[in-house]
Parts: sequence; C-alpha cells; structure tokens
Amino acid sequence: MADAATTAAPSIEALDALVEHACEPPTGMSRAKQLRWVAGELRTALERGAIVPTAAGSLALLFAPDTLAAYLAAAERGLLRRKPAARPGQASPASMRVRHDCLRILGARAGVAVTLPDRDPPKVELRPVGAARPRNVLLGHLEHSARPGRSDSRSRILAIIGTVLDTGCRAGELCALRTDDVDLHRGTIHLTRLPQHRDPRTTPATETVALSGPTRAAMRHWLTIRSHLVARDPNRPISPGNETTDALWVSIAPSGHPRPGLPLHFRGLARAYARAIHNLNTEMASEPGWHPLPRRMEQLRRAIELEPADLTGATPLLLRRATPKHRHRIVGAAQ
Repeated sequence: MADAATTAAPSIEALDALVEHACEPPTGMSRAKQLRWVAGELRTALERGAIVPTAAGSLALLFAPDTLAAYLAAAERGLLRRKPAARPGQASPASMRVRHDCLRILGARAGVAVTLPDRDPPKVELRPVGAARPRNVLLGHLEHSARPGRSDSRSRILAIIGTVLDTGCRAGELCALRTDDVDLHRGTIHLTRLPQHRDPRTTPATETVALSGPTRAAMRHWLTIRSHLVARDPNRPISPGNETTDALWVSIAPSGHPRPGLPLHFRGLARAYARAIHNLNTEMASEPGWHPLPRRMEQLRRAIELEPADLTGATPLLLRRATPKHRHRIVGAAQ
C-alpha cells in the first residue's frame, strides 16, 4: 500500500493523469493494461527506494535516464512485485520489452525525451522442428481420416494438423477461423494473418490458401462431426440458425460444461493439440519410419514455408521444410 507521501508526490500524480490519458481509445485494452502496470511499478520503485527520492519531484525527474535505468534494473531483478519475495525471480525478456515500449509511449505522450539503457538481445533457443519424413507419413495418414471408427478428437486434430501444414498458420490464426473461411468446393481456406508484435493500428493481411487433398478430406470429415457438436436442436436440420457458434474449431467434451461445441480459444486449442499429438505418437510408434511429432504447434509451423498458389489449379502450392542451408520439397498441396 502506498504511503501518504508517495501518493501525494507530484511526479506520481502527473504520471497517473498521463496514463489515464494514454489509455484512452484508440489504445487497445492490452496496451492500456501494460501502461497501468508500468506506472504501478514506478510508484512501487519510489516507495521501496529502488529509485532516487528526488524522482518524486516532477515527471521530468521521474523520467530521467538514471532513474529509469534504476527502475528497469530493479524490475529485471524481480524487486518490484506486489508481494516481495526472499528470492525474487528474474524478469522475462518479453516483460522487459513491454516495459521499454510503455516507457517510450509515456515519454512521447508527456513530451519528455526518454533515454533507456541498451538491452542485450535475448538469447532465443528455438525448439527443433518436425522431421520431414514423419510429416509425409502424416499427410498420407490424413487421406484416411474419413474412415469410420475414428474418434471425434482424432478427426479434429488431423484437420488441424493438415491446416497447419498447408498454411503455416499460428495458433491464434487457427482460433480466428470461421466455417465461412473454408471453401471445400474450391479447396481453399481464407486466413487472417496475425503475426507477433504487429502494429494493431494496421489492417491485418488476409490470404486465400489452397488446401492439399489429404487436408480437404480431413476437413470435410471434421465439418460433418462439428455440425452435430454445435447443433442447438439435434432434431432440426443443420443450418446456420441452428448452430451455437460459427467457430471452425470447437470443443468435443469440455470439462465443467454440460455440452460440447464451445469455441476453442488459444489455451484450449493448445491443450487439445498436445493431448491428441501424444495419443497419435503413441499409436504410430510402431509404424516404420515414424518419429514423434512435437507437442507444440509452433514447432510444426516453423518446419514449413509456403509458395503462392494459383487457385485455378495451374500452379501447385508447395510445402517446404526450412533448413539453414537448403529447402527441401516435401509435398505438392494443390492436387
């Protein structure tokens, strides 16, 4: 809890007013939450003596280079958490990047030149991508996805994996898909690209991507299953007015809910993917040449690159494995 002196500090009062102004539209909810978080940490830094007491005098003193450097150093060491810990943990590179971004935004709003210490680029260790041969085996496996006897979860994961292999889409892009985005007649899917760190003020890029034959078969089978999962009234014909959602990927047996057919969001999709991949790897372990597929979708996505496809069928969409020295064609997609 802030003490009276800190609450009345001119710099903190000015900072609170600045943040409220900065959080007004068109600033998004996520960025507004980050701006308030950084302002709260600056207040905590002043309370706990992590920055010099003179920073209470004005916003310019609070945003002085040495003061901000001390604040960032304390934040990186985990000293500004709400509940101080005996052994505070190191802040992640992502959270430090957010702090830098928010300080620049606040400085620009205040008309104060903000000078921040240089950050060493984070050392990112990429997880290994999926091997080329297992993906080929899996694409062959997808061709049989419409056979009777498959579980609903297996049919769903085969359609998801096929979509990732054909489009290289991210988990968030998968969650944003709607049934209208899939055109089985033309064998295409309409994607809205949502890359990380994109400028939210720019219009997202959209693409229409051709689906491979195995993916089309898997998608067709999944859409049949999905139509029964999302039906409001099972006794009425399947139609848009008789569906609980238009989300392409829905739950099959959600825990804590009376019925299936709920839209899958990021965490739900990740959990469903991990479970289904574990079961698939277990069942395929005895198949010649099979290697376990990664349990994270991001590893599968990074294993491919796409070339533009001619949707008339004249030019195939090629899926390629990205390697440091060369790229290797693994399958023709527009069959």
